[in-house]
Amino acid sequence: MMNKVTTNQDLVKSMGTSVWVTGLLLALLGGAGIFFPGALSLTIEVFLAWLMIMGSILWGYYVYQWHRTALISWLKPLVLLIGGILLLVYPVTGVAAITLLISFYLFTDAFGSFALAFERRPLSGWFWMILNGVVSLVLAVLILVGWPSTSPIYLGIIVGISLLFDGISLFMLGFAMNKE
Repeated sequence: MMNKVTTNQDLVKSMGTSVWVTGLLLALLGGAGIFFPGALSLTIEVFLAWLMIMGSILWGYYVYQWHRTALISWLKPLVLLIGGILLLVYPVTGVAAITLLISFYLFTDAFGSFALAFERRPLSGWFWMILNGVVSLVLAVLILVGWPSTSPIYLGIIVGISLLFDGISLFMLGFAMNKE
């Protein structure tokens, strides 16, 4: 078990420059998603489809090696394979489904950011986590209001905005912590 960081300076030293680099890269990735939302939506959908297909192959290999006679063991690789193929064959429906899942993620991201902010309060940088939580919460609500018709554009834009604010928040948190 890791030792609890006792001071803010210990936390800054343990993070090094990775907090700024990570924040900057997330912000750049988010900016690209905002400017090319359709491309990001399709990229997310196709990437997920291939992950599911590759996962089905790996699970299928495992089941073949160790449980080939148990029919129930073949269920997971079969579901992964069918899901991945359906995402590739029906990309618009896949984008809508993924967009709905992203809204649920954004709800949890918002509350996670609020929790981190209240944990850090009154130390500097807590406001940036509150702002990140508010943005994630607003984005989650926007998805639900326009779903499914707005999914092809919303998925890319909202993931882009979320990544942009995650990056800015992380970058500013590192900056604020370094000033203490």
